[in-house]
Amino acid sequence: MTPEESEQTAAVGTAIFHNISNLIFSTGLFGAYILAFIISMHIILQRKHNGPAHKALIALLLGGFVMSALLACASCVGNLLQVKSAFVVSLSGGVLTQEKAASLKAVPMISLQEWSGNFIILIADIAIIWRAWVLWAENKLIKCMLMIILLADIGINIADPIADTKLDISLNININAVTLDWVSAVLNLTVNIVATLLIAHRAWTHHQFTCATLRNKKTQVEAILLLMVESGAIFGVVQIAIIIFNILDIQAASFSPVDSATALLEVLYICIAALNPVALVILIQTGNTYEHSSHLEDVTSQEFNSVPNIN
Repeated sequence: MTPEESEQTAAVGTAIFHNISNLIFSTGLFGAYILAFIISMHIILQRKHNGPAHKALIALLLGGFVMSALLACASCVGNLLQVKSAFVVSLSGGVLTQEKAASLKAVPMISLQEWSGNFIILIADIAIIWRAWVLWAENKLIKCMLMIILLADIGINIADPIADTKLDISLNININAVTLDWVSAVLNLTVNIVATLLIAHRAWTHHQFTCATLRNKKTQVEAILLLMVESGAIFGVVQIAIIIFNILDIQAASFSPVDSATALLEVLYICIAALNPVALVILIQTGNTYEHSSHLEDVTSQEFNSVPNIN
């Protein structure tokens, strides 16, 4: 083997090692997600409610599970295809030719990862918007604003994987794809900030209203709202970290510590997006307040009707 061939083999091996490391990390997170999903579905199915909110919650959690399973399967198959085509199947052009062939064969799996990952984030955004929507159901202006943000989020999260798929097929840098990645990240953060602030406002209004009568005792509704705010805040921290690392990664070399950390953080971000609605169900059930959480329209109609309406 010539020095040039050794260099090429080392480069391809480094890329595959990087991908396998991400695969191991994502597989571990997916295992934790499956456990949380099973617990949350057990909790939901034990409840004797058949209202629209209950059905919508089940559909949302099932959608997240299907997308997470597709992401995990596509990641495993994609890495196996890359290893087989890069090292097992020999081509006359050498290691670099084999690596390009491996990349082309893995394009369907990579595209599936991108689509399922974007839909997981979109499902998390829908869950966050839904919480704020129910709590502000009487305010048409805020509902209209939330709907506009959600529609923009849906459009960007569909356009982004389309551009990424074209990028994967061409194997070239696409400015439009990079721009959509940034727009998608910023819009996801905007959705979370707006919805979390609206929920926080409701929590503060409810706290002020009940503070005098209950002598600073925390009600079930207030506990639920605080959990929503805390989950939104944690999700927001991860989103901000993603944006910061993506900025740092622009000037970083491939497979550098910053580049590796960015890739792992993106995997963590998608997992947290999938876990967000699932974990919230479990946390609320732990506090024995699940009835109010699963059917937030009941909270709005019963608890918040007595809260002064602030438009």
